[in-house]
Amino acid sequence: MSYAELHCHSNFSFLEGVADPEDLVNEAAHLNLAALALTDRDGVYGVVRGARAARAAGLPMAFGAEITIGAHSLVVIADGARGYARLARTLSLGHLAGSKGAPVFTISDLVEGLAGDAWVLTGCGRGMVPTALMKEGPRAARSRLEQLVAGFGRDRVLMELWDHGDPVDSARNDALVAVAAHVGVESVA
Repeated sequence: MSYAELHCHSNFSFLEGVADPEDLVNEAAHLNLAALALTDRDGVYGVVRGARAARAAGLPMAFGAEITIGAHSLVVIADGARGYARLARTLSLGHLAGSKGAPVFTISDLVEGLAGDAWVLTGCGRGMVPTALMKEGPRAARSRLEQLVAGFGRDRVLMELWDHGDPVDSARNDALVAVAAHVGVESVA
């Protein structure tokens, strides 16, 4: 079975990622990953270095960002050159709307800027859907997921699952899969 890492922070995501984009690409190639998506926090800071390294390693590379929306986040992966251009513009507008180190994004900003040209993953522990599930229950998680589907399209939203060895990972993932099935959205792990 092939595996592509779709949510990866480089050292450009301060306190979240520790490796240079080149090191991430080289390790992904060493592990024979099918592809790597670089999704730094609120920016595409490692895109040039990551793209160069991926080209040299023969590794397919995607670019996106984990975008902060208030206390939550959403992972967005650009679909092609048009998607990347729209992502870069949307990120720039969010940074201009905020202050240094504190960009301002809303779901409607992301929908307006990216719908049709990006893939949306529900995110990890700070993601709006998983957070709703853990704090408010399945109904709230379905509501947040339906909001994403309404904005981006059912074929563009994916429920993100992860297992980092936390005792709640398995039960949370089972509940997220059930929410995704109820809404008619595919899951990625």
